[in-house]
Amino acid sequence: METSSKEAVETNPKILSSLMLVILFVSMGQSVYWQTMPIIGREFQFTEIEINTLVSISAAMFIIFTPFWGKLSDRIGRKAVLLIGLTGYVLSNVLFLYSASLGLIGTVTGFSLLMILLAARIVNSAIGAASRPASGAYVADVTSEEDRSSGMGKFGAANNIGTILGPVLVGSLVGLNIFDIQIPQFGLLTPLIVMSFVMALAALFVYIFLPNSEFITETGSKSSNLEFDNNLKLLLSIGITIFTAFALVQSVTAFYVQDRFEYDLDETAKSTALLLGTMAFMAIVSQLTVVQRYKGSPLNLIKFSIPLFILSCLLIIFSPNFLFLYLGMAAMGLGMGLASPGYTSAASLNADKNNQGAAVGLAMVAPGIGFALGPLISGFLYSTYINLPFIFILPLFLSLIILIKKLEDQN
Repeated sequence: METSSKEAVETNPKILSSLMLVILFVSMGQSVYWQTMPIIGREFQFTEIEINTLVSISAAMFIIFTPFWGKLSDRIGRKAVLLIGLTGYVLSNVLFLYSASLGLIGTVTGFSLLMILLAARIVNSAIGAASRPASGAYVADVTSEEDRSSGMGKFGAANNIGTILGPVLVGSLVGLNIFDIQIPQFGLLTPLIVMSFVMALAALFVYIFLPNSEFITETGSKSSNLEFDNNLKLLLSIGITIFTAFALVQSVTAFYVQDRFEYDLDETAKSTALLLGTMAFMAIVSQLTVVQRYKGSPLNLIKFSIPLFILSCLLIIFSPNFLFLYLGMAAMGLGMGLASPGYTSAASLNADKNNQGAAVGLAMVAPGIGFALGPLISGFLYSTYINLPFIFILPLFLSLIILIKKLEDQN
């Protein structure tokens, strides 16, 4: 029996908690991919350009297909599309693992191997992209408007936790041939194999325990009519600005640490992991504390994040030692912990209940664009001057004030 969003939260609060667990696994699965690709690529003697191209094309597929899956979830249901994403991840992962195994035994090498792996990654990104908009829209379905920011805060926290646990799983298992497969360097694939089992269990969990949420219109036609109006354009601009700046910081952190403090590779790796881990952890803290108690307009969460972003940049630019850099990255994490659910909640509330999948799917294009633009911009800026990336994003954060003011004036 289907229930309304508010009733679902009152009568079965376990639904939201169950969704958070699924979202954690989805984020963790993608994080494992990002962490293992450079290692696998180096084993196959791919160049950095080839490895980054493979990753970039995969990210492009995510940007292209996310809105499609969001709209489809409005028509056939969140649960169905979520299951497509989870099972698609597992099956495409099997394809990738088989292709990589051919490379490890030398059956396929060079450019041919690169193309086969690229094809497997495209399939994984295209189908796996279904999970995020379906789960995000599901969260919108089972939360009232008053609790939407809180629900999206949990959504963001689950994403961040998965992002942290992914590298932990890779660091713990990569190189370990726990399945005793007699293929040279097969242990490099162990994290992906383990993650495939985890995602298969997640799909089984969704199939058995998660109910369908209310999503289908009587005619089925309204679900595809999300209007790309000025409100949505401004929201996307806000999202792209936030995630471009954030990706820009992430992409230069390792270089900045090494050059700023003259660390060796080992010290750089440990310090970078500490900084990015702290940033993710502080985002989780703000999402599970401030955001959970907040009941006002989600745009205000973005406003509250702006001083934290500016403070973080100033601390980093003028850092006399590593401690100030650490505090700056922590402030950046707190800011993202407020801004990310604020943005997603605003996009969700901009649409009616029949278009939640389309709204969340389109909103998730912003992180994809941001994480595509950020590294490109940062490389040019950093090569010019070490602090230029952080100087560059200061006016970006200030521009959020203008974009939010325009959006509020229209409503």
